[in-house]
Amino acid sequence: MFTKIKKRNFVSDESGNVAIMFAVSLMAMLAASGLALDVTDMHNRKSTLQSASDAAVLAAAVSDETNIQRLKKIAETAFESNFVLEADESIKEFDLNLSEDEELSLNVQLEKPTLMMGIAGFDAVDVKVQSATLLANSTPLDIAFVLDRTGSMAGQNMSGLINASRELITDLDASERDIRIAVIPFSDYVNVGANGIALSLLDFPATATSGSDVMCTMADASSSGCTSGTSSGGTSGTTTTTSGSCTTTGGGTCTVVTTTSSTSGSSTTTMTWTDVSTSSTGAFCTISSDPQESSGSLIEECTPVVPTENWFGCVGSREAPYNLTAGFEGQKFPPVYDRTCGEPMVPLTDDLITARVSIDDLTASGSTYIPAGLQWGWRALDPSVPFDSQQTSDRNKLLILMTDGQNTRSQDGILHTGFDFNAADVLTADLCESIKRNDIQIATVSYSNGGSGAANTAMLESCASSKGLFYEARNAISLRRAFESAINQANNIRLTR
Repeated sequence: MFTKIKKRNFVSDESGNVAIMFAVSLMAMLAASGLALDVTDMHNRKSTLQSASDAAVLAAAVSDETNIQRLKKIAETAFESNFVLEADESIKEFDLNLSEDEELSLNVQLEKPTLMMGIAGFDAVDVKVQSATLLANSTPLDIAFVLDRTGSMAGQNMSGLINASRELITDLDASERDIRIAVIPFSDYVNVGANGIALSLLDFPATATSGSDVMCTMADASSSGCTSGTSSGGTSGTTTTTSGSCTTTGGGTCTVVTTTSSTSGSSTTTMTWTDVSTSSTGAFCTISSDPQESSGSLIEECTPVVPTENWFGCVGSREAPYNLTAGFEGQKFPPVYDRTCGEPMVPLTDDLITARVSIDDLTASGSTYIPAGLQWGWRALDPSVPFDSQQTSDRNKLLILMTDGQNTRSQDGILHTGFDFNAADVLTADLCESIKRNDIQIATVSYSNGGSGAANTAMLESCASSKGLFYEARNAISLRRAFESAINQANNIRLTR
């Protein structure tokens, strides 16, 4: 028997076309996926290359070098520390140029192998980036040094600050940089100087006077009374008698004698306090780390000779929302009467030696209220009233906040006598953000000469304009380096291309 064979029409049979179309589509999909992978990879590498190029040109620009070969070496070192070549990659171009107007430009070209595009005959692609900026010396810069001068800065903290500042400012003065400096010492208040700003900007009553002589007596920081007298406390039958004397001229000393009597006997303690400031703005004697904290320590209390509304330059805070603004805006600044608060601030000046001497003369006293320093540091850099004559426009601006502690006072009305530390921290953070929004770079320094420090580092890190502008300094050398690094970064912080 024969099996009947069915005739097949091969011409009209389309069953194989599906497989062919699938194979073609699969190849197209693979090619598209490969292209997408290559594009993504190139984008990522270009981003990394751009960042490394930016870092390289900035490192060269702030180096104070002007020789193109040395500039290129600095740029190469910085580039290599920020960019690692992957397998089979190579740098085809690294071209650094310095124009006549002191613009430093860098062109970098990377050759990198493709992942899938080799199928189409593209085994490698070139990735190109360009960065440009001005040499640091060519950019005018205004700096406000907002410096903690509270009681905890007494001793080696203050001497370290003075030494670091002296060397730094001396070097800046010898350089050819167009730099102006303001110095804003702060504790619980800032001293704007008895003649520092126009009296019309201050909320003075008609009875006020300024610059009167002061007399100083020893006082207990935990009470409002003077130390002379008799008090009872502690164990029943115990009486403590304290007497004090102070000399405020000629670098004198303050001697306090405390006699404690009880049924079990009597003891006498004598303390000698070194006079660290003897001027018309007041004298502060201290043997403790922070003489004006409410720790029960005896402090020197300075009051006007004539008991009336005397003003020695200390200024409180305007009520919200004006405590978050720099300009005058028709809202007068409130004087703090019958109170001394250290050396007066120095508005922006191109006489850097004058600025340096003002830091040389700093003393330590008072509690910590960081917003006061930030407010007046901001005003020193702001082009409006009260320092509108300074012409700060078209200049880079840097505020350097240095502190060894954290807020121990808060705003209470116009005074800084409160103890809501959280409110003070919130206001500090808000001020930092407001200042940065006004095109002012902020560098922050947590400082303690030889110790771990007590600064609120989290708040200082957040306040700084970038992670690279927050510093921890544990001696005078590292403090100077922090100041110098911040100045170099801020003097050339913006890329032109």
